[in-house]
Amino acid sequence: MNKYRREVTIEILVGLFMFVVLIALGIFTIVLSQENLLKKTYAYEFVFSEIGGLREGDNVFLRGMNIGRVKQTDLQDSHVRVYVTLDVPINLRHGYRIDVVDSSMLGGKNLKIFEGPEDAQEIGENMTVLGSKPVEMIEEMGRALSGFQDTINAVNAGEGTLGKLLKDETVYNNIAQISEDFSKIMSRLEGGEGSLGMLLAKDDGQLYDDGKALMANLRMISQNLADGKGTLGQLMSGEDRAFQDMEATLAAVRSISESISEGEGTIGKLVRDAKLYDETTLLVEDVRAAVDDLREASPITSFGSVLFGAF
Repeated sequence: MNKYRREVTIEILVGLFMFVVLIALGIFTIVLSQENLLKKTYAYEFVFSEIGGLREGDNVFLRGMNIGRVKQTDLQDSHVRVYVTLDVPINLRHGYRIDVVDSSMLGGKNLKIFEGPEDAQEIGENMTVLGSKPVEMIEEMGRALSGFQDTINAVNAGEGTLGKLLKDETVYNNIAQISEDFSKIMSRLEGGEGSLGMLLAKDDGQLYDDGKALMANLRMISQNLADGKGTLGQLMSGEDRAFQDMEATLAAVRSISESISEGEGTIGKLVRDAKLYDETTLLVEDVRAAVDDLREASPITSFGSVLFGAF
């Protein structure tokens, strides 16, 4: 009887141990799979022409945050269906993008969702959500290297501006000639030739002294203007007699112009009164006609004076 009891106790302990192991294994499985069985999830389906190595369990990102995982991929006739489970619902609008992107330089893929512009209209519930064709980083790098190699080959063949610079001796000769001409110019400057050479070769300090004197004069003129000295300084200060006289003169000129504009005085009437203007115009025309008559009668008067002067 005691032996039987020991066997039953051992079997119960072994069963309890295995039960605990199974529970721990289930907990570890849930934790490692990052699945929350008690949390509500949202299922979506996307259609791709190809997925570039996207696998089940890869992360799904929205606005830079991980919001779910790829649950299943299904290869069909001419496309691939990708089923995802998300922790939050998404509202896709016209202009959306579903991209397969590289998770790192070492490999791996992620699914990236862009819901579309905020002011765009939401797509219908029954519409098929299409994903973009993935961009393979290695292929892009290969194409870039291939293009760079083509550029190097074109340069080696003497094509383009850089190729001509490297291959065409004429360009080299022109650069050499320019360098030689520049050396001659520098030699002439060092020898004191020309106006600039004389300025550079002059070592008696006269140019520096002249510049210093000029700056001192400019500083003195500026100080005099600031102190209100001289006519210009008085005008700028606004507190001297010259400024007041000019202000009065400008006021008088403004008053005269206003009087003329209002038709006051002779000049004002000439400007404003159309009748006086017409009369003045007629007077000028009469004077011009009288002068023309005198000019025409002048030869007859001179002839008569000569004729009667003989008697």
